[in-house]
Amino acid sequence: MAACSRSLPICRRWFFTLSLVALAGVIAVGLLLWQAVGLGSLAVVSERVGQVKPYLGWLRLALITLLALAWPRLPALWWGSRDGAESQRSRWMALRWRVVGWLFVIELVLGQNLMGRFLGTIPGSFP
Repeated sequence: MAACSRSLPICRRWFFTLSLVALAGVIAVGLLLWQAVGLGSLAVVSERVGQVKPYLGWLRLALITLLALAWPRLPALWWGSRDGAESQRSRWMALRWRVVGWLFVIELVLGQNLMGRFLGTIPGSFP
């Protein structure tokens, strides 16, 4: 098996996990397209996005918090009790707050439009 050099159960687990992620993506895109067919104009779409935007911001922050809380248990799902797993686990735990911090910064800058709000406060900078 050239595609997966690790043991077969681990390959199956990754395949199953990625299949579930792909299925969730297909369902999300399908629901989005189904809603788009029901919407008549861009004004309606903009209004609906404006209504849902605060809830999606809270959802993203909740998912980042969930990742931070579940982080210590994630290595057991991937590595189990293989040789060298302890060194990988310690490296993984060292990355925990760095990943969560960057996700939080990305959420503030992009999701909450912090950069746009900051540039909007500078007089005469942008229309």
